[in-house]
Amino acid sequence: MSNQLNPLIRIRAFCLNSPGTTEVLQFGHPFFKVRDKPFAIYSHQSGQKLSIKVEKQSQPIFLADPRFRKTPYLARHGWISLALPPSPDWEELEELIEGSYLFVQSSLKKAKKKQK
Repeated sequence: MSNQLNPLIRIRAFCLNSPGTTEVLQFGHPFFKVRDKPFAIYSHQSGQKLSIKVEKQSQPIFLADPRFRKTPYLARHGWISLALPPSPDWEELEELIEGSYLFVQSSLKKAKKKQK
């Protein structure tokens, strides 16, 4: 499959290029994590979707855009999902993934400081 037909190839390459990122298969989906905390999830059930974590107070801003939905089971933790169109806007997707990565990474740094 080409990158256009299987966005997971490109999503995987982009995610794994971020420092400290690992990929783990959970619940039948690839989860991309930094220090064991997920920042992106790819799903291919009922269409291809990308789920990312955002700040809870920012979630309504994304949900005002009809392309975004609350991620089942994870929405209360700030997760949103985007159905991937046949020809995704890769610049936008990479910005969303990078924003989620940076948000999760900064949350981990804050938690570590609290432990000290």
